Amino acid sequence: MPNKPNHTPSFDLTLLPPAQQQFTILSDTHYMLDCGDAPLEFASRRKQSQRAGAALHLAAQIDSDFTVHLGDLIQEYPDTPDFERALTEALHQLEASGLKPHLVAGNHDVGDKADPTMPTHPVTAEILAQYHRRFGPSWYSFSNGPIHYIILNTQIMNTPLGVEQRVWLETELQKHDAQRLFVFLHLPPYLWDPAEPHRGHYDNLGQPDRTWLLQLLSLHRVERLFAGHVHFAFCDRLGSLQYTIVPSTSFTRPGFGHLFTSAPAPEQGRDDAPKLGFYLCRVFDHRSDLHLIRTAGETNFTATQLITRTPAALQGAALALTLTHPLCPTAEVPLAWPSVIRQRVRNDYPLLAVQEIGATSVRVPWTDIEDTLQRKRLQYLRAEGIAVQAFVPFDDALDLHHLLDHYPDCADRWEVQTTGEPMPDTTCLNLLADCSRRTPLSLSTIVPGERIAGKQHSRTRLGFRLQELATLNQLLTDRALILDSALCRIDAEDDPWTTVQRFRTLPRLSHIRRIDWLLTLPSRDDKAHARLAAEALFATALLPDAQLYVDPILDLDRTMDIANGVLDRLCNPRPIFHALRCLNTLLYAHRKAWVPEEREEKGVRILALRSEEHVLELLLPEEPVRWTSASQRIYDLAGGTVAVDTDKTLIAGPSLVYT
Repeated sequence: MPNKPNHTPSFDLTLLPPAQQQFTILSDTHYMLDCGDAPLEFASRRKQSQRAGAALHLAAQIDSDFTVHLGDLIQEYPDTPDFERALTEALHQLEASGLKPHLVAGNHDVGDKADPTMPTHPVTAEILAQYHRRFGPSWYSFSNGPIHYIILNTQIMNTPLGVEQRVWLETELQKHDAQRLFVFLHLPPYLWDPAEPHRGHYDNLGQPDRTWLLQLLSLHRVERLFAGHVHFAFCDRLGSLQYTIVPSTSFTRPGFGHLFTSAPAPEQGRDDAPKLGFYLCRVFDHRSDLHLIRTAGETNFTATQLITRTPAALQGAALALTLTHPLCPTAEVPLAWPSVIRQRVRNDYPLLAVQEIGATSVRVPWTDIEDTLQRKRLQYLRAEGIAVQAFVPFDDALDLHHLLDHYPDCADRWEVQTTGEPMPDTTCLNLLADCSRRTPLSLSTIVPGERIAGKQHSRTRLGFRLQELATLNQLLTDRALILDSALCRIDAEDDPWTTVQRFRTLPRLSHIRRIDWLLTLPSRDDKAHARLAAEALFATALLPDAQLYVDPILDLDRTMDIANGVLDRLCNPRPIFHALRCLNTLLYAHRKAWVPEEREEKGVRILALRSEEHVLELLLPEEPVRWTSASQRIYDLAGGTVAVDTDKTLIAGPSLVYT
């Protein structure tokens, strides 16, 4: 990799597995000319250039083999008077960052697609020639190691200007058919479905070239396809093709705010800053991992960010999620400029969050397996190394054999839930014995009528309690039935560390291979949630192969019981998200056999895991405190950052010292 100037590190990549190569992908930086005091439609336009510059400088601090920019360098269009000046200033910004990216031509750079409903004119021969004189060809390729990378110009597809590119691409793919292939575009081929309408749709590639391109990529087994333009993150799989739409670094598009069941983000949804960022792609022998670098609209980065592992690199890790909400909510963007048709779209942010947080398993209701769309998105997760556990309330009328017959390879494990009483009756035990021959089984329970302080009506308890496990194990022993797992709850009023320690003192459960844990977030206190979840995940590391299912993934704010989730209603991370993401990698990047310890120092509760080589100390302060450590690093889990100068570091939330 090329040498970079010395700098204070902005990223900690030390916990990532070694990769063959890595590169960064940015999109839609939209350099904005200084407009002085002139009135603007959106105040965030004044931030675009600074946000873009900060993101470019940040990307330059990653030791990458190369960078790709997916188009829309500037806010101006080719037919505006200040186009050339904006381009010149944007290029100066790029040069100042130290990046020399491969550039993809965007609609703001050369013109809109060939559609008379688009807001500006399509690409002309003159504009295209000017782009080529200034930047070089707008379609070309290069190789790096075993991978061949292809840059395409989507803006000229479906026009006479695109004929030469079309012929070139067919030849190029044939020539490099034996290599792994990655392709970069500006316009996404589609958002919802390859067959979606294109005329009047601002955010997809027109026909017939869309179908031609996708068929060609499939024929040559292209591995990854990246596009920009939309300013939001989306993803899909077409066979073996992994398709990613990269967010903007500068602003979000208002119309896509209809994806979320909340009030819009600031400025009609245009300034949903937590979604801004870029990707780091790391390539291995048989896969490639994507890491979202969240810039969140910031223009000054002082802390070192911890880059965490993907689920594929965390096999055996404990972190898991219960999908109380659908993995894939859907919406239609209304008839609103710049499109003149409704746009059907998926909300891919919950799915992307499952990957980003590093979860290795999700729990879903069996109805998600029966639903075509949800099942397809769950299969996407499984292809990324995330197991699916489908739960089914036990009922004579619900035939688990029927589900296994119709969906034989759609879940990695099925969870049967006893209903009314925690212990399975004879009929349920018969079902478990019968189905355990066909699939791994977990057992849980649904028990109504539990009194909760402050609630007028009783509530339903999910999951076994510690004191019920011995009885359950005896029932299974009597039937000579061994279950893959059982689900035990960590009550909100319980201390997770103490709960796990109590479990470790219980007699061995001979007929339950492992106990998984359900942690239901109890309130709207983000600070308390980050602390509680960090403690629970830290404790779970003492139990080989156990999973910790955290619930809910999204805020519950219009139900009988409300609580903040791992994500807010705009699908943006809460502090607990980063606490779990960072701790999961810190615990499981290098698995150890741990010995637990607990102490208090300076009023801070300290939980420790000790191995022959390392000590991990989880600091759980009630109030901010200055902390000095002999370690080289203190990880601020909820902030997702690393303090490399550990002399009197201020810790305000769950933090980890790794020595």
